[in-house]
Amino acid sequence: MKKHIKPARAGLQVRKADGQRLSPEGETLLMSAWWHRREAEGDVVITDILAESVTEPAEVRQTRTAKEK
Repeated sequence: MKKHIKPARAGLQVRKADGQRLSPEGETLLMSAWWHRREAEGDVVITDILAESVTEPAEVRQTRTAKEK
């Protein structure tokens, strides 16, 4: 399962399992024992990923259709 993972404090540099640094803004990554340990140590904050809307709002579709005609 993917989660949004970011450093717990500003300026904290957290390494990913592959040795690269985790982005200060956080990244969407697969959960693993590695991240559970980092969370238990207080190094990262793990949150659910917000679902992105797949469909456009109705007014955007109507405007686009009217302009295309």
